[in-house]
Amino acid sequence: MSGEPRPTPPRHRPRTAGVFLDLANLSGDLWCSACKALTGFSADVVALHSGGVTVIGSVDGCVICTDPDDPEVQRG
Repeated sequence: MSGEPRPTPPRHRPRTAGVFLDLANLSGDLWCSACKALTGFSADVVALHSGGVTVIGSVDGCVICTDPDDPEVQRG
């Protein structure tokens, strides 16, 4: 029992996968029927992971109507 101390076993670390979200197929200058301007956009939301690329869904909006900091008043 007077030998070297026993090394401690490594702690179990849970496996984590790196997943990155990104926008693809971004289209701008689409017609927005709410503000009557070419300020709409559309993009696909994709997940990039070790198994490949997965399309999660799509996002549509308008740079004027959906701006949370300074929303445009409704135009008649």
